[in-house]
Amino acid sequence: MPHDSVAQGETVGAIPLRSVDSDLRAGVLLVDSLDVVHFGLRVLLGRQPWVTRVLSARRGADAVLVAERHRPAVALVDLFVGEEYGIHICAALQERAPDVAVLLTSSSATLTQHAARVAGAAGFVAKDGAATEVLAAIRSVAAGDRFLWRPEVRRGPLSRRQQEILNLMAEGATNAEIGHTLGLSVDTVKHHTTLIYRRLNVPNRAAAVHLAQRLGLLSPGATPIDLHAQDPARRTLRRVA
Repeated sequence: MPHDSVAQGETVGAIPLRSVDSDLRAGVLLVDSLDVVHFGLRVLLGRQPWVTRVLSARRGADAVLVAERHRPAVALVDLFVGEEYGIHICAALQERAPDVAVLLTSSSATLTQHAARVAGAAGFVAKDGAATEVLAAIRSVAAGDRFLWRPEVRRGPLSRRQQEILNLMAEGATNAEIGHTLGLSVDTVKHHTTLIYRRLNVPNRAAAVHLAQRLGLLSPGATPIDLHAQDPARRTLRRVA
């Protein structure tokens, strides 16, 4: 494959690269719903001397089948693949093709190291970083690095206001209580909660809080409660509110 030259001992994005004459040879699987991502990364990866082949999948089920058949060294999986969640795809890959290292990525969200480890990921790299840094992260994982963490992203999946509301939802606050705390009308809070559900692709607040916990989207100060285990009388009062 044609490739760009990399000077021996060069460091890209604080991740040291091995020299181009190393013995590393690896296949890479791209799991993303966007064609532009597949095209761009295929071009970049195709220029790397250590990449033997670049595979593509746009759904979790396809990713598992491709991984089982071709056994790439690394699967680069976006946190949101269409309506699927990258951590679920990661877990499926680890179950069906455990020798494939999964590197999670995103340009709009991040997650906690704990959530990534629980899913079986080999790390996380922000997709909106420099191309050289993303390539170096993929190569590092392919070379056997145990856990790589490059979580810098330029924006969150939710607006600042939606993040505030999600944190209060996690603490069990009603729409009325959220409105009182943030100085918003109940209708405005309801509008934002609807947008949160759409962004996270969930049907209700319990599912939103559960997913937010798994993805590490809650702010450090938020104290999630079990929305299904609240006192029945309190739930009745909250419905009235």
